[in-house]
Amino acid sequence: MTLQAGHRRPQSFNASVHGARGLFATLVFCFHVANSGLPNFWADDAWPAAWLFQSLKFGVELFFGISGFVIIGALARAPSIRAFLWDRATRIYPLLWLTLIAITLVALATGRWMPPFGDWLLNFLAPPPLVALPQVNPAAWSLGYEISFYALCAAGWAARTRGWRWMPAAVVAGAIAIIFFPRAILMPVGLVLAAGWLARSRLQRLADVSPVLWLVLFLALWRWLDRSAPDHDIAMLTPAHMPLSAWLAYLPVMLLAGMCGTLALGGIVAERGSFAQVLRTPLFRWLGTISYSFYLWHPVVMATVKALLIRSGLVDTLGAASQLAFALIAFPPALGIAHVSQRLVEVRLTRWLRRHGPREDRGAAPITALERARP
Repeated sequence: MTLQAGHRRPQSFNASVHGARGLFATLVFCFHVANSGLPNFWADDAWPAAWLFQSLKFGVELFFGISGFVIIGALARAPSIRAFLWDRATRIYPLLWLTLIAITLVALATGRWMPPFGDWLLNFLAPPPLVALPQVNPAAWSLGYEISFYALCAAGWAARTRGWRWMPAAVVAGAIAIIFFPRAILMPVGLVLAAGWLARSRLQRLADVSPVLWLVLFLALWRWLDRSAPDHDIAMLTPAHMPLSAWLAYLPVMLLAGMCGTLALGGIVAERGSFAQVLRTPLFRWLGTISYSFYLWHPVVMATVKALLIRSGLVDTLGAASQLAFALIAFPPALGIAHVSQRLVEVRLTRWLRRHGPREDRGAAPITALERARP
């Protein structure tokens, strides 16, 4: 591993967490392969399709947990709240806008669906999940969660100078947000881990037993809730979309799933055991470095590859092997584009924008740019 010239590894850098970014982004890619509608080797209601692959979409929730973990360090490093917000904006928006423009140009050229103009413009803001919005980039829905979370964390960080009297109100507000937006369940978990509260408790011993076990249990429980929710959508498992009594019946399972997710992430953060060693390998650290670009670009690559497979007649030729071929063909170019995007957009463009931001912002590259790992 080498570091970008002129930078030192920050003390808060956690190689296992960095590698987990890559793992969770890859889980989402695998989910999109399974959800492509292409022929495969099993029926839609078979165990691999109904449980295994469908649970991989919850790599997003695990990614949210990592966001909660790293955001404390980002706030602590920022010289001001204004600089922190500019830091987050330059991290998220340039790449989002680039993918939206690329998708729009392709859609206009091919006559594919596009949302109304007003909704199209709102996509560039990544509004909070309160705003129901048809997504131009199907992966970008999570950015509304991320940006809202960053804003709330910034407000809490600013309020801490006035003492901790604001904490109960923040906890209540956070709990209400999770009740109505359950996919954010692991965001506060990251804050707990960053504060070291789990590491100082006896629960850390449970987390160290097997992060993989807790990870599988979280995915299984969350998928069960997903299948039980209205419209088979975990986002609908709220008192706003079902009777309160029915929601309360599911609440213990939701809390249990959240605890499993907490222990999984806690085991990763602790950097102990064989799983942490795997996440620290050059391959996963490289995947972690390109994870944001990969997350936003892979739907574009997959849509292109799928269209080519169908038009070429290969789907008819390959039959049940079509989905596997789809994954093998789409994965390499998605990685390649993500690698280039990370270098040019996430590092160079982001650093340039930060130099032209608040005066106290020194134009630093994002923390994921500090490693130039190659598999």
